[in-house]
Amino acid sequence: MQIIKSLSRLFKKKIFLSVIFVEYERHGSSSNKVFEILQGYLAGIQDCRITYLRVDNKSEQKIKRDGSVYTMGGNNTCREFSGWQKGLEAINSLKLNCDLLLITNDMFLKPGPSFLQDYSSKEILKRCIESNKIIGRIDTVNQQYSVFGYDVSSWICTNAFFAPKPALDQLKSVILIDDNIHDILVRNYNDRHLQYRICLTPADLENDIFSMEIDLRNNSPKEIRFKLDMVSSDGVIRADGDISLAIIPHAITYNGSTCSKEIFIRGLDNRRGQSRTAQSFLISLPREPGRLILKGLVPTDICAKLQPDLLQISIYNDSYLYQEDAPINIAYQRWLVEWLTEHWHSRFDINANTWQLFKTKAAAIINESLLTAKLAELGYKSESFADRKYY
Repeated sequence: MQIIKSLSRLFKKKIFLSVIFVEYERHGSSSNKVFEILQGYLAGIQDCRITYLRVDNKSEQKIKRDGSVYTMGGNNTCREFSGWQKGLEAINSLKLNCDLLLITNDMFLKPGPSFLQDYSSKEILKRCIESNKIIGRIDTVNQQYSVFGYDVSSWICTNAFFAPKPALDQLKSVILIDDNIHDILVRNYNDRHLQYRICLTPADLENDIFSMEIDLRNNSPKEIRFKLDMVSSDGVIRADGDISLAIIPHAITYNGSTCSKEIFIRGLDNRRGQSRTAQSFLISLPREPGRLILKGLVPTDICAKLQPDLLQISIYNDSYLYQEDAPINIAYQRWLVEWLTEHWHSRFDINANTWQLFKTKAAAIINESLLTAKLAELGYKSESFADRKYY
């Protein structure tokens, strides 16, 4: 019966599109402007009746209508996902005609121009309905990721995507991660996460080379993560966009033996015969207690900054962030930490003060990837909107 209804609507003149726009005012920015841009992108679609649902996750207001725009309070418990769920429930309670959904939020322009600018057309809407497609930007970092038994190596970016209404009806809820995030992450931050920290001054260097020893006899991590920061003499991290922090490993020994095969470093490459590191990198360790001694070369341009500033080297054991039997593979664990501490536009260090933020953001990221996997399980495959790269 549902298939017959969907097919019959395809022959009608109009497609009924519902747009759920979740907003959360941040730092004085105006989501009104973003909403106006969104409306402008969609205005050119022919033979399409568009209904907008603006869900304010900072508000508890009841549903109000102004023409084709409904406004309502949301729920930020699960960030944008709980807001979108409120919108979906409103569509059903208001009994709105809806063939297709555009799920988006007030940050959909943050990475740059959206595909909606060029690909808002009735044809893409029809393809979404006729072929049971989820259409948007497909993200991947070309690594094998899995969580809760699902392959999540690629996923639809949820800042803007089209989905047939029956797909989300069958899913029942777009909130796939809530308290079950604690099946993956520990509930409370463990201070042992930060294993070691030193601050280098010119006096610590001999011919620009430093040496540090880390005692791992009572702790045998599979790997440790090094994080570099330039800090002031009172420990305040300095943001310096003119210099790329790095150290070049000079020699590594573990339990007195020079490491070659036993230990390898990710984050290193070799260009023109010279190894170099990123600002954050990992060292994998033998599965036995011991002492790690790292000698490293500090590049000359960084040495020049070490007075009065200091080069802070922090060493983390990220396994303390995850449950011992967490249903998430190690590659996905690494990427969550790397993304939120290194690459996200609002990146932050993980510590006791930011632990709740890390859990919330990690839950949202996992929810996004699981959404694609769950919809695929229901028969709705993801499709990239075009070959053109927007981000």
